[in-house]
Amino acid sequence: MKKTIIAVILGFILVFVSNGFSANIEVPVINIPDPSVQQIIEVNISFSSEKDFVGYQFTLQYNQQVLRFLEVVKSPLTSTFTIMANANTPGFVKIAGFNANLSGLSGSGILAICRFQILQAGFSNLILSSVKLSDSNGQAIPCASLSGRIRVGQVEEKGKQSSPTASGGTRQIPIDGSSVSSPEPAIPQPAQPGIYEKPFISDAGMPEQKGSQTQEPKTKDIPSYVQPSNNVTLLVLSEYGNPIPPAGITTFEKGDRVSCSVEKEILIDDMEKTVCIGCDGFGSAPSSKNNSINFVINKDSKIIWKWKKTTIDPDFLMNISSTVFFDSSDDEVALPVRARFLGGFNKPVFLYINKNPDFDVSLTDTCLDVKKNQTFIGVKKKDKNLPVGQYNLLITAESEDKSKKLDKEIGIIISGSALLGEAVIDETAKLITFPLFVYGRLKNISSFEMRFSVSDDARFVKINAGSNETKIFSGFSQKGKNVKISGGIFPSIDLSNTKFIDIVFSFEKYSPELFTLNECSFWDENGKIIPIIVKKR
Repeated sequence: MKKTIIAVILGFILVFVSNGFSANIEVPVINIPDPSVQQIIEVNISFSSEKDFVGYQFTLQYNQQVLRFLEVVKSPLTSTFTIMANANTPGFVKIAGFNANLSGLSGSGILAICRFQILQAGFSNLILSSVKLSDSNGQAIPCASLSGRIRVGQVEEKGKQSSPTASGGTRQIPIDGSSVSSPEPAIPQPAQPGIYEKPFISDAGMPEQKGSQTQEPKTKDIPSYVQPSNNVTLLVLSEYGNPIPPAGITTFEKGDRVSCSVEKEILIDDMEKTVCIGCDGFGSAPSSKNNSINFVINKDSKIIWKWKKTTIDPDFLMNISSTVFFDSSDDEVALPVRARFLGGFNKPVFLYINKNPDFDVSLTDTCLDVKKNQTFIGVKKKDKNLPVGQYNLLITAESEDKSKKLDKEIGIIISGSALLGEAVIDETAKLITFPLFVYGRLKNISSFEMRFSVSDDARFVKINAGSNETKIFSGFSQKGKNVKISGGIFPSIDLSNTKFIDIVFSFEKYSPELFTLNECSFWDENGKIIPIIVKKR
C-alpha cells in the first residue's frame, strides 16, 4: 500500500510540474559498481524541447568529495554551440551555451556532456538548478528540470532526487547587479549568456497555504519512503525563485552537511518585488533570517523559504546580453539594448560606450525613455583578422539628473571554425586521410582535442603535422564509432586560415558520410580555451 501511495504521489508531482512547460532538462541516474580511482566518467545532460532554442544555462551541484569536475563538452546535436563553464565554486559548476548562428534546436537528445574524475567511492546527488532556455529573440522558454545522482562503488545511497523540479520554469526574474543603480553585493549575478525573462508568478505549486508556515509539520508532510535507515529526507518549499536544493524532496545520508540557498530578491513586475526574509526550518534545518543556511542533517527535515512583497523604488535597469558572438568571418554585429523603468521612474537615460582599441562601437540612439526604450549597439572589428578569443566592452547608462548610474560589461567572443576537407583514399592500403582546416586567427596554440563519429569498421591510425617544424604529441581512445584524439604542440604555434593536420583512419568499406567531426577544441599556452565552431562539409 505504501509503495502504491508513493507512486501516485510521485506521478502527481511529475504531471503537476510538467504542466505548462514546453521543455525539460534531465540528469541521469548512474551506477558504477567497480570503479577505479582517477577514472574519468561522462554525465550526459539531456533535453527535450517543443520550441527552438538558441541559448541555455544551468547550474549542476555535485559531491566534491567523490567527484572532481574536469570539463564540459558539446554533443553532436549542439556542435554549433559555443559552450562555457564556471567551476570556481567548489561542488558547483555553472554551464552556458549559445548558438552564434541563431539557428534553433528542438526535439530531444544530449545537450552537453560533463566529465568528472572519480576521487573515491561514494554517492553524489547531481542537482540541477537555475535552468533556462532562450529563443532567438532572447525570450525565456518555460523549462522543467529533473536532477539525477551517481553511485560510485558498493556504497549506500547518500541521496536521490525523488521528484522532478521546475527550476527553469518558475518564470520569475532575479534582480541582478545591473538592474539596480545602487550597489547591493548580496544580489545574485545571472549565469551567461544574459537572457531576458518575461516575469510572471510561479505555477510550480506549493502544497502549503500562507499562514501555516509557522506550524511544525507532522511526519505525514514528508512522504515515508522504503529506504535504508540511515537515509533522511529534506523537503524544500518556496513560492518564488530557484532554491538549492530545488523545491521538492531530496534524500541525504544522516550526518551529511547540507547547504541551502535561494535568490535574495525576485522582480515580480515593474512596480513590485519580493524579498527573501529567511526561512522556517524543521527537523535538523534551522530557521534563519538570511537567504542561505548550512546545517548537518540527522532526521527528516523541512525548509520553507519566506518572502515579503514590497514596492520598488524609482529606478531603471538595462536588459542586454552579457555575451556577443562573432564568427571569425563576421565584421560586425548589432546588439539590442532595452531600458526598463521601475517604480514609476520616468527620467530619460543616456548611454555611453567606452572607447575600445579593437572595435568601432556605435549606438542607434543614445537617449532612452519610457516611450522609446530600445536601441542597438553596433560592434565592428577594426581589424578583420582580429585573433580568436574574448574581448570586453563597457557600456554606461546614466539618468538625466545623474542620480542613477549603471555599468555593464559585455564579453565579445570571436570564434574560429574547424572543417574537415575532402578525403584522400588509398584503396590498396585501406587508408583514408582527412585534412583538418582551421579558420580564424588562433595564437599560441599548445594543445587540442577532437571527437569523431566513424563507421563501424574504421580505426584511427595516426595524425600528420602540417609542418615538419611542428612537434605534435598525441594520443587517442576509441569506443566503437566514437573516437577521441588529443595532444600537445611544441613549441606553441599560430594558426590562421590554414590546414592544421591530416587525420588518418583505416577502413574496410568506405562511406564518406560515416566520418563526422563532432567537436574540436584548442587551448593556448596559458591553458585558456580558444572558442571554435565545427562546420560541416
